[in-house]
Amino acid sequence: MHSKEELRKLSKEQLVDQVYDLFIMVDTLTSKVQELTDEVQRLKTPKNSGNSSLPPSHDLFRSKNQSLREKGDKKSGGQVGHKGETLLMSPNPDNIIEYRSNEICPQCGKIHSIQDSQIIGKRQVIDIPAIKAFVTEHQILRTTCTCGYVSTGDYPAGVSAPVQYGNNLIALTAYLSSRQYVPYSRLSELVHSITNISMSEGTIFNLLNKAANIVLPIYKGIREEIVKATTVGGDETGVKVKNEKFWAWTWQSLYATYIVISKSRGFVTVDKIFPDGFPNATYVSDSLSAQLKTFARRHQLCLAHLLRELNYFVETFHLKWAIDMKALLGRAMELKNTMTPEQYAGPLEERTAILKDFEILINQKLPDKVSKIFPFQKRLRKRRDQVFNFLYYPDVPYDNNGSERAIRNIKVKQKVSGSFRSERGSEIFAILRSVLDTTIKKGGNPFETIRFAVNLAACKNEFQINSRR
Repeated sequence: MHSKEELRKLSKEQLVDQVYDLFIMVDTLTSKVQELTDEVQRLKTPKNSGNSSLPPSHDLFRSKNQSLREKGDKKSGGQVGHKGETLLMSPNPDNIIEYRSNEICPQCGKIHSIQDSQIIGKRQVIDIPAIKAFVTEHQILRTTCTCGYVSTGDYPAGVSAPVQYGNNLIALTAYLSSRQYVPYSRLSELVHSITNISMSEGTIFNLLNKAANIVLPIYKGIREEIVKATTVGGDETGVKVKNEKFWAWTWQSLYATYIVISKSRGFVTVDKIFPDGFPNATYVSDSLSAQLKTFARRHQLCLAHLLRELNYFVETFHLKWAIDMKALLGRAMELKNTMTPEQYAGPLEERTAILKDFEILINQKLPDKVSKIFPFQKRLRKRRDQVFNFLYYPDVPYDNNGSERAIRNIKVKQKVSGSFRSERGSEIFAILRSVLDTTIKKGGNPFETIRFAVNLAACKNEFQINSRR
């Protein structure tokens, strides 16, 4: 820092140099202040499930996030025309108890006959009988003929140990673990509390393993159903297996869900499970490179993911471009919700206008101070043909919520039961959960499906044994 006396002694050229250096310093400091201001603003707007692809579990103890759902004009609660539900009387009650009046008339002393009584009211109580273990003992007998020949009976197929658990208990264990997320320790306690049957956690694992092997053909069939679908959604999330980071992948259609646990989040997993991709399908996903690399007839980017990213840009930079892009995607989703089947194939003025406005936005020059949004704009420009396919095909959604629901089941399982203790344990859950989710999508009963599969396998074994005799 020069004093006034020192500056007065400088020549004109020296003063110009000093001022020029000062301007450069001011520009540098101004730029640094702006950079730090942007950084402060970014830190004041942390990423969460509402403005990024982070899962809701990361939002714990954070302030409430902005929902992607816009506020509607409907009141909360049941809507007009909503059909309520109430307990209905069974036309065929299992037990009937009659309560008659006095057999002798209190007025005249006449004795009433049964024919004189009429039903004037009835009430029903729905309950379940006391649950207890039902033990079936299988005995084989030996017969000695008068000729001296000795013959013996055979145990039925599947009865291979002195004492073992039956098919209904296997199905119930699989249902409680895979559908209701009951961990091994509490499942053991639950079964013992209700039925007085003692099962160790090791036994529970063995029963689940048996159930998974039984439904394995169904699981493989689900994969083939996904391959043939015309719309497929894919997603993945981290999962703990033996305290190591694994990845849970899901591929799902309208009527099927297929889950796989893998060590890799890369394309190697997709290539291993679906080497031919989805040649007949529109593939709906987020912007993960492994998902975008998946071969499909066409791709559809998840607009919910794009909107969350745009939320972050709006909250952080208050950028008009992000606000306009959000509004444009909202217009497209509203149009989808009102389109008739005939409008998909023919020309549609509203759709044309949306595509035109989209081209303007993805080619619009953005200010250098918001350079963090440049990759997002570039991605939309590169994937322009994958943003609005849902406006051309009625069965293609504008979000990937179906896949996220399938993935959420795995997160809930971990929150309730903790991490998987073994790779096989994670595989068992993936198999059983795929079968149960697919059953639910098709309108079936998940418990009855597992029970039917287990009983069917037992009948099949019995038939094969009898055929060889």
